[in-house]
Amino acid sequence: MHYVGVDIAKRMHSAAVLAEDGTPVAEPFLFENSSQGFAFFLMKLGSIGAHYDNCAIGMESTGHYWFALLDFLISHGFDPIVLNPIQTDAYRKVESVRLTKTDLIDAVLIADLIRVKQFAPWNRADELCDELKQLTRYRSALVEQSTRLKNKTTAVLDRVFPEYADIFTHTYGPTSKAVLRQCPTPQKVMRLGIHRLTQVIEDASNGRCGRDYAEELMTAARTSVGASYSSDALSLQVHLMIEQLDFLESQMKSLDEEIVRILDETPGRWLTTVPGIGPTLAAQITGEIGDPYRFSSSRKLVAYAGMDATVRQSGESAELGHMSKRGSAQLRYALVRAADGARRLDPYFRDYYEKKIGEGAHYFCAISGVARKLSGVVLALMREERAYEPRPPTSQNGTDERNSNSWNQLETTAHNKGGI
Repeated sequence: MHYVGVDIAKRMHSAAVLAEDGTPVAEPFLFENSSQGFAFFLMKLGSIGAHYDNCAIGMESTGHYWFALLDFLISHGFDPIVLNPIQTDAYRKVESVRLTKTDLIDAVLIADLIRVKQFAPWNRADELCDELKQLTRYRSALVEQSTRLKNKTTAVLDRVFPEYADIFTHTYGPTSKAVLRQCPTPQKVMRLGIHRLTQVIEDASNGRCGRDYAEELMTAARTSVGASYSSDALSLQVHLMIEQLDFLESQMKSLDEEIVRILDETPGRWLTTVPGIGPTLAAQITGEIGDPYRFSSSRKLVAYAGMDATVRQSGESAELGHMSKRGSAQLRYALVRAADGARRLDPYFRDYYEKKIGEGAHYFCAISGVARKLSGVVLALMREERAYEPRPPTSQNGTDERNSNSWNQLETTAHNKGGI
């Protein structure tokens, strides 16, 4: 068996090949991130007798540069292994106390890591999870853009029509946006007239709002203290920003439809059975976790998300510090959001949260505790592919009935299938 480690880079990858006993089979070598480079890589492997049926190839998920090589290897019959950089970094610290790091050394280290520890190869589920990760991260970027646009629009409205924010409950709801497209300044409201304004409001709200809102808006326009200086230019700016918001919302709607479709093909679909976790949040958690069997226990998942506590130890004394935050920030954010929803809607998590608050914990400390507890539930639901069970039933003697197929499995450790 040959073990091949590939250190990924933008233009030039590094590779090393080890035998089963850890001795080098050939000198480490470089190959380009191109079709010619990939062909050279296969040729080098073939020259030392390393083929798809007797070869394990591992690489780090560095940025986005590894996807091309992954796809190439799969198309040629290989089952490549994709490692998290945190794993190889931890192994580097175990192997050497020296701060030595080069591409060729890293390639040898990756090859040795997959030799001494069995990892599951990349599979279709990983691809689906990666699709979810890409789509949910892009959606988060669109949400940030939308928030920035709303803040800019609010700043302009505060200048030209400060009273507007008091008229509609949701400034960027469908009805309000329809008005802003037509008349974002007091001058344009007055020019539009009460009848036309009423019609715009009725059409946008499907008849739920009408004359009352129009009259309130007209009154605010007459007495507005908004500045008329450059109002025409600012009016155009608001109109264009509302159009951008509409476009971003249409993109997010398309993303949501695709996210739900992909989520239904993954074990992450069961996360939507947890109170407070919707499809988008479930997809974000699923995409960031990937294969749940990568983690041998919920503690490993907590550490991967960076929600584990730092430890300071000297002699016989040890002290737990703050959250390490050394892991996936996206997963940590998603789990904390899910925990906030779960503690409001589910009795089990609510009781735990209130217990922590009663002990004097700050909100963020309490919600982080809920998120860590939720991590075990998430991991178990994805592994077992079943719906969430609320508080476990109580037996006649007042104790919780926890059989092997119910609540207790939500926080137990499953068999280690190459977990980190």
